Amino acid sequence: MKKTFPIIFTLIGLSILGILFIQITWLQGLLILSKNQLSDKLNQSGVMVSNEVAKKMNSGLSFHLPKKALGLNDDYHLHNFDETTIADIYSKDDIYQKIKIALEKYGLGDVRFEFAVADKKGNIEFKSKKFEDVFSDEINTLQSRVSVIPQDVIEPSGPFESIIIVMPNVRLYLLHSLQWVIIGVILFILVVLTAFFITIRSLMTQRKLVEIKRDFINNMTHELKTPLATISLAVDALKSAKVNNDPTSVEYFSNIIKEENVRMNKHVETILQAAQLDKKENELNKQPTDVHDLILGVVDSFKLQLESKPSHVETYLEAVPAVIAVDEEHLLHVLSNLIDNAIKYAKERIDIIIKTKSVNNKMYITIEDKGIGMNADATKHIFEKFYRAHSGNVHDVKGYGLGMSYVKWVVDSHKGSIQVKSEMDKGTSIEVVLPIS
Repeated sequence: MKKTFPIIFTLIGLSILGILFIQITWLQGLLILSKNQLSDKLNQSGVMVSNEVAKKMNSGLSFHLPKKALGLNDDYHLHNFDETTIADIYSKDDIYQKIKIALEKYGLGDVRFEFAVADKKGNIEFKSKKFEDVFSDEINTLQSRVSVIPQDVIEPSGPFESIIIVMPNVRLYLLHSLQWVIIGVILFILVVLTAFFITIRSLMTQRKLVEIKRDFINNMTHELKTPLATISLAVDALKSAKVNNDPTSVEYFSNIIKEENVRMNKHVETILQAAQLDKKENELNKQPTDVHDLILGVVDSFKLQLESKPSHVETYLEAVPAVIAVDEEHLLHVLSNLIDNAIKYAKERIDIIIKTKSVNNKMYITIEDKGIGMNADATKHIFEKFYRAHSGNVHDVKGYGLGMSYVKWVVDSHKGSIQVKSEMDKGTSIEVVLPIS
């Protein structure tokens, strides 16, 4: 698993990058294609306007009275003896309406545009209000310049007047027109990234389970190997004629076999108990129980272990009432697990403080020790089944990592809560909160 995981991660990562590259390239191509299609429609609209305007145009000379003689305003353009121009026939509003109708015909009725009419020399005859603001921006605009050729011209040779149509903010328009496609691409990319994340997390979880399985097998092998070896030696001793003739020796070795058998049965029960928790086969049998008596009884049961090295246990049992409805057997195992851990993970001296108190119709049971403590990572995973803080191959502290997961299950089943505070080389404090009623 250690060798294949980096390979799988790399292959999946490269696949994801390939998919993202293809999606982004496709989207860029679509934007370019849409821009070209938009440009074609704009040019076709310009040609349509040009043809409409050219119908009233002619290339011959025309005579017009001076505008001052007619008393006309400055917006009316007149020539004395000159060719007819667009400005002579159409006003700015006329050209605007013709462009708008043409754009609507080609499906661009919602497009904002600016326009201008240029003479044969390229000078602007008239223009829309914001034409100059957008005409100079060739990057963010689409522009169409169409010559207006009078219909009576047989062989067009120019130069001719022209109509200039400018569409500003093209990128924004394209993004808006393709918004659902873009949203779909983004959602697809998010789905792919989510699938990648879930896959990697599943692989990491699987890898972790493999490590837990390996540690569990190592721990179980170690835990069962010692009693089996002891039983084997005791059996060999009982086969000896010297031992058989000594009733005291027979009883001694028989007791050893019995004790080691009980020890192995406890290991098996622990594993079976974990399996039952998965199947939720355990049911609580809540009865009024004096928690203080239960605590004192558990402490007394560890008397021999506490006497094995310097130890000091303090109890501050202040909860009122002390009798609450709990499953006595399960709570007994919880307290035993917590005190057993405080003893197992102690330093040269065992120091344990057990406190109870009542707050807001809840009983708080706190077990503090001054042992080796845990780091933040171990505290985070302490309630996970089979989890044990890594300490190399040293087996000075025995167990399968099932005790705290069992404790959490019992507390949760009682609709309580449990909190762990620990610091390396300073000790651990575990607080169990149980409802009083």
